[in-house]
Amino acid sequence: MRFLLRFSLAFALVVAVLALVGLVLPRSYRVERSVTVAASPAAVYPLVGDLARWSEWSLQAARDPQMQVTFSPVTSGAGAWTEWRSARQGGGRAEIVEAQPPERVHYRMSYTDLPVAGEGTFRLVGSGGGGATVVTWTSEGRLGWSPLVRWFGLLLRRLEGRELEQGLAALQARLEKRSSP
Repeated sequence: MRFLLRFSLAFALVVAVLALVGLVLPRSYRVERSVTVAASPAAVYPLVGDLARWSEWSLQAARDPQMQVTFSPVTSGAGAWTEWRSARQGGGRAEIVEAQPPERVHYRMSYTDLPVAGEGTFRLVGSGGGGATVVTWTSEGRLGWSPLVRWFGLLLRRLEGRELEQGLAALQARLEKRSSP
């Protein structure tokens, strides 16, 4: 009986400490990755500015060929959206909220299975006399007040960083006509 009481108190203390630490963890996340591609901003922009073309380099489509995807009637420019549903990857929606061809695309993302919504931006900066482009992909969002979601945010930064890196590598491979890594 005494062991059970000590175990219960220790367990309650651990849960309380984890909850308190969770409350001081960051309420938001921001991940940014860049790659230089051997293509002009005008050549890169159609692949990031048109939601229907994300499947040409996005890892989501490759991971689940059975994914159901729908698009707005217009797939590029502000107001364009896509929704997806997947047994493997859940569901969600992305909507372009700002488009500045061939320099910038800003979008909002929400997920049906996750308590996190976010925003993303592609910035395209020409370099090397116009024959190359630095593509910077930023993903950020708010995690809210839940200590559990804030703990998830620590993992999310790592996972999202890997996703951005792999997506940029696939985009680079697509633009430079190589097979993706």
